Amino acid sequence: MRKNLAWSKAQQVQIRLKKEAVLAEASALFNQKGYHATSLNDVAERLGLTKTALYYYVKNKNDLLYEAYSLALDEIDEATREAEEKGKTGLEKICHYVRSEAFVHPQASALLNEIDAIENPSRRSSLQKRLRKANRQVEEWVSQGVADGSIEPCDAELSARFVMGAFNWIPRWIGSSGRGMDEVTDYFVGLLTKSLTSESKR
Repeated sequence: MRKNLAWSKAQQVQIRLKKEAVLAEASALFNQKGYHATSLNDVAERLGLTKTALYYYVKNKNDLLYEAYSLALDEIDEATREAEEKGKTGLEKICHYVRSEAFVHPQASALLNEIDAIENPSRRSSLQKRLRKANRQVEEWVSQGVADGSIEPCDAELSARFVMGAFNWIPRWIGSSGRGMDEVTDYFVGLLTKSLTSESKR
């Protein structure tokens, strides 16, 4: 009985890891090509699977997008927790946040400009609520930075949108830029810091 239980757990772990691989590759393709220009065949070929095999993990392409979006927001939640733990000032928290794997690894899942493609209204609404929460968190960090002096006085809401918008696009175009992920991230963080830091702190 114990052996059967251990085997069952091992199979569940294997299935979970394979599904994560499917979502990671799908996220990379959606980011590079866009949702509508990506087919399930594209995802299957990237993974070395048949299109039929993908249906073991997802119902259809829109379901795959929803699952990838959910993963993206899970990664953003984790990035938020880490930023709160590691950063002292508002600016430090933002810099830790935008360097997280949610945005800057080759298969980053930041798909936040594709949310309108989610067909199910309930699912789309749920994701939008989580996205608004993420935006509000960055806005709070901007406000904190203004208060602690690490960020110059600015419109916190628009600044948060700038941060999210800029870093959500990195995974989409990084593959065709010919630049390394670390190089691009360092450059963007530098631009972000120059944009938000007060003159006295530069």
